[in-house]
Amino acid sequence: MDVGPLITMIIAGFAAGAFLAFIFRHMPAVWLLDYQDANLSVAKQAQRNLTFFPGILLLMLGDGLIFATGWLFLGSASAMPAVLYIAQPLLLIIVSDLKTRIIPDQFVLALLPGGIFLWAVDGFAGKPSWGTSILLRLLAGLLGGFLLYLCGWAAEKIMHREAMGMGDVKLLAACGFLTGLSELPYLIFLAFITAAVVAIPLLIRRIWRPNSDPELAFGPYIALATMLVLLLSRQIHDLWALYLSLAL
Repeated sequence: MDVGPLITMIIAGFAAGAFLAFIFRHMPAVWLLDYQDANLSVAKQAQRNLTFFPGILLLMLGDGLIFATGWLFLGSASAMPAVLYIAQPLLLIIVSDLKTRIIPDQFVLALLPGGIFLWAVDGFAGKPSWGTSILLRLLAGLLGGFLLYLCGWAAEKIMHREAMGMGDVKLLAACGFLTGLSELPYLIFLAFITAAVVAIPLLIRRIWRPNSDPELAFGPYIALATMLVLLLSRQIHDLWALYLSLAL
């Protein structure tokens, strides 16, 4: 395999990650505020806290890995530019949610052009037709957002406190539009499974240290699941088929 293009993609990913760090540090701090909040000091501090080590370095390495994975598994597929573009707002959402528990609407809206591009790719490929494809994507977005809202509503009734922010609901709705209806079950499953890897130790710590912070930012796991589905769709389908063959 010619490693030249792969190295080029990794370097491009590093550069893209550095640019994302620049965007996060210089974007309007108000983007990181909740709707009823007017205090910019916490948001500005979160922006300043994104320093080269480890934050910016991890962002660059992560974007480099995404570009490399895109080249290895999507290659010259027409969807690859859209997938790499979509990864950029998703990475910014991960950083924003981890640092401030806020998912800026601006980054969620930035995902939609990538979904339109993927819809166009499906249309030119004829799988399915243009009209059916956009309807299925819209349905996936509405269904994904509604299911997460329902989960949050049920958890709030059980725990008597807010369990799911509307930012997470809007993000999953947008990501459902990106992946489409057929991939929505994989998206939701991967989001909850990856979140559980972190949530279970937090819950255990909560038992031993009742005053510890039990909250978990769910947005990063929705974003991670979306990237996995878009980059590794065929491999995920193969693993699911293998599981079914072993289980039946």
